[in-house]
Amino acid sequence: MAERILVTGVTGLVGRALAPALAAEGYEVHGVSRDPARALREVPALSAVHAPEDVGGRLLSETGGVVSLAGEPVAGRWTAAKRRKIEASRVEGTRAIVEAIAAADPRPEVLVSASAMGFYGPRGEDELTEEEPAGTDFLAEVCVAWEREAERARELGVRVVMPRIGLVLAANGGALEAMMRPFRAGLGGPLGSGRQWWSWIHLDDLVRLLVAMVRDEAMEGAYNAVSPAPIRQADFAKTLGAVLGRPAFMPAPAFALELALGGFSAELLASRRLVPARARARGFGFRHTDLEATLRELVRA
Repeated sequence: MAERILVTGVTGLVGRALAPALAAEGYEVHGVSRDPARALREVPALSAVHAPEDVGGRLLSETGGVVSLAGEPVAGRWTAAKRRKIEASRVEGTRAIVEAIAAADPRPEVLVSASAMGFYGPRGEDELTEEEPAGTDFLAEVCVAWEREAERARELGVRVVMPRIGLVLAANGGALEAMMRPFRAGLGGPLGSGRQWWSWIHLDDLVRLLVAMVRDEAMEGAYNAVSPAPIRQADFAKTLGAVLGRPAFMPAPAFALELALGGFSAELLASRRLVPARARARGFGFRHTDLEATLRELVRA
């Protein structure tokens, strides 16, 4: 029997791509979803789908590894209720997984628990390797608590890997799809000053990195899951405009973003210049490091 991998957040942008990649590596892939029938329709690579309340020690005793991707999307206006969902879905969700791991016998060998580049907080021009300390803003505090819950599985003898994921670029869905709408209307351009660094990763590279984290027993701890080629936001906008053949000079002032999006506007204006130091040291080869070539491929898809 093929080794079983359980994936939470399996109907999200990353989960939908990860499941077939794991299946292609010979794993039996199970998902977790509040709507199992829908998940099986949308992700045909899955062998089975379980409701969250069914993820317990019995299921995980038959599972070789867990990839935890579930979390309330951060995009959108940050009301008090939205902030609570962002935190609870990550921190309490990870806690529930680790409790299920604790009840399993035998236990899974690996937990790959997603984190985010928000761990570092806004950092200006600093190059951020995995050795840098956490920030102090809302998302940084969420990421610290999120990773702390995942780390508890290490005390249970489980290998824990935490990819701090950057801006994921994909052909269908995610941030790029949302960004293209104003650009196609001729309304794209810099956000705030446009000088903030954006750390991005092609969905294909992210999926390959997650598969490597499942397979490679030497990978443990935090990894910056970003391309080695971060770019300033204004240059990102200029490149996307050129790819779409549309102007990209319509600025969105910081105060306007704040009025429209509240606290989430700070994420669009934050400068985070991540370096994937540990992935490169482990020999992981990024296939997508040229932003223009990446965007041209994704826009044509």
